[in-house]
Amino acid sequence: MKYAVVTTFNEDGYKSYAKKMIESFLINWPKEVKLYLYPERVNPYVPQGANVELIDLDTGVPELTAFKERWKNVPHASGDISSFPRLAARKDSHKPFKWDAIRFAHKVYTIFHCAKNCDADVLIWMDADMVCHSPISLSEIQRLIPIDKDLCYLGRDNKFSECGLYSLNLRSEMTRNFLNQFQWMYDKAEAGIFNLDEWHDSYVFDDVRKRFPFLIQHNWSQGVITGEGHPLINCEWGGYLDHLKGERKQYGRSHQKDLRIKRKEDYWK
Repeated sequence: MKYAVVTTFNEDGYKSYAKKMIESFLINWPKEVKLYLYPERVNPYVPQGANVELIDLDTGVPELTAFKERWKNVPHASGDISSFPRLAARKDSHKPFKWDAIRFAHKVYTIFHCAKNCDADVLIWMDADMVCHSPISLSEIQRLIPIDKDLCYLGRDNKFSECGLYSLNLRSEMTRNFLNQFQWMYDKAEAGIFNLDEWHDSYVFDDVRKRFPFLIQHNWSQGVITGEGHPLINCEWGGYLDHLKGERKQYGRSHQKDLRIKRKEDYWK
């Protein structure tokens, strides 16, 4: 099986965290795993001969450009749900990210494009604010991503999944059907995402995967997190990765209080 990782970021993101993600990937991931970068208006430094491919997000992903052009002047596509009384009455209506479809479209259209154009058997989405803190072998990647699974992800009980990391078996017809439906939700947003209760990628991801009962899924964080929490660092991936969500970017790492288990790796000591 051939594995690849994909991510995207803009100029501010590159300076704040993505540069560190790329550097740590090149140090700690097997050379057999290719990293696809979709930068937005920034030219990241990549060492010559590295296992990295750059695809300009603005010019390389026309579906994203079309989505942004269509919805750029529509307030609810950027998180303003004042014209949706049922949503505006929610207790969490002060969190516009939950309805900022344009913001999260950058991520999902990157995945859709890479899945259709890369030569990998398994594509791994990784948020650009990840740190690869410890070496991971190809055999360990194969163990963490079982060959018989269509989709591996970080689930949270009673809350939407943490979509900072997930894998897609691109050789599976069921996975391809899942991706086609996932993209349809954005391509046909009026009939798709805007009919859901939330419009960010994690909510849409969960909605779509639940529509495919025969999709063979593996939840890396099964039983680890109930509701809010940090599933990645509390499952096996925490032995190799840290996800600097939110203010953790300024701190430079996740907090000890985020851990629900005792980790043995030097990074966590």
